[in-house]
Amino acid sequence: MEEIKNVPEIRFGGYSDDWEISDLKSQSTYSNGGSYEQFVKNTGKYELITLKSVNVKGNLVCSGKFIDIEVDTLNKGTLVMILSEQSPGLLGVTAIIPEENKYVLNQRVAEIRPNDDVNSFFLSMVINRDQSYFGERGAGTKVQNISKPNVENFSFFKPKETEQNDISNLFQNLDNSIKNHNTQLKKLTNLKKAMLIKMFPQEGASVPEIRFKGFDGEWNESSLDEEIMFFTGLTYSPSDVNSKANTLVLRSSNVKNDEIIDADNVYVDESVINCTYVEQGDIIVVVRNGSRRLIGKHAQVKKDMPNTVIGAFMTGIRAEVPSFLNALLSTQLFQKQIEENLGATINQITTGVFKKMMFKFPKTNEQEQIGSYFQNLDTLISNHKEQLKKLNQIKKACLSKLFVSQD
Repeated sequence: MEEIKNVPEIRFGGYSDDWEISDLKSQSTYSNGGSYEQFVKNTGKYELITLKSVNVKGNLVCSGKFIDIEVDTLNKGTLVMILSEQSPGLLGVTAIIPEENKYVLNQRVAEIRPNDDVNSFFLSMVINRDQSYFGERGAGTKVQNISKPNVENFSFFKPKETEQNDISNLFQNLDNSIKNHNTQLKKLTNLKKAMLIKMFPQEGASVPEIRFKGFDGEWNESSLDEEIMFFTGLTYSPSDVNSKANTLVLRSSNVKNDEIIDADNVYVDESVINCTYVEQGDIIVVVRNGSRRLIGKHAQVKKDMPNTVIGAFMTGIRAEVPSFLNALLSTQLFQKQIEENLGATINQITTGVFKKMMFKFPKTNEQEQIGSYFQNLDTLISNHKEQLKKLNQIKKACLSKLFVSQD
């Protein structure tokens, strides 16, 4: 019979030894927090580690509670563990203290201080990837709690310290890349939000606050039907749906975050088509939906999508400068008109009302400059989203393949 080796599926070169099974009691020192509620301030010398200091991803977040009294602080590299589940999925989750002399441990949060030969980052990952252990041992009626014995009895496989370090370095690099992309994504998203206000004339104004060099003069107010072409969607019955057909029907579920995505795609046969096919550059808008917040949601068709139509509760728009119109429909000006025309109970914008919405438009060459600017922003935003998706997939795979799991 072949000997079973306790090794991960994927491993760094140079390592061949079995991983050894151990538990938290032998690999760390457990301590409970104190009670400092009577000393809490909104600002202070030390930040209090509370049940709100750790999120479900194992990141340390600010609790918003501080104290000034002189007490023992947590060491850099110490793990803090949630002992009382205030939110689903948090019981037993750990985060790492990033610096000395700044954090103080409050009650219902535990300190897990790793031994000298245990990498803190490695230990935190081992704990956080096996949350079912803590969930199964939580006790309590309204709030689940985990006891010190159950924490200390948590068992796991670990390699030698050098291999722990290599694994930790890989994940820290991944986390840094994810953090950087998230930061850039947030900056670009905020920039787009700001520029959608500053590059379009606001109510009562006829020119925008920010304008490309070389353009002057007032923007002209027009109704949408004077500037663009509308086309309606396809009404089809359940019997028309055929997974082997070749015509895609775009619905509200295919519109997410200003992009067209695959989402339970519906296909019908060409024989039932009695509406306009979409073209690259077209914009599709949700005009009827059970959720009011989705009315006005839109996306531009940015690639060739042959044999594609829109559904009955969608409106298609075709413009001379589609990128400009796509940006216009992302403004608060458009959202305000949607809200004003929905009324108290109606979850629909009729085509007639949509066509008569009034906006200010510059000349075509200025539309092209503005549209190109926002199109480039959208491309950068999409690139960061795609990189984040890939990095998170890599991290998920590595969490599965670089550790030894207990059967």
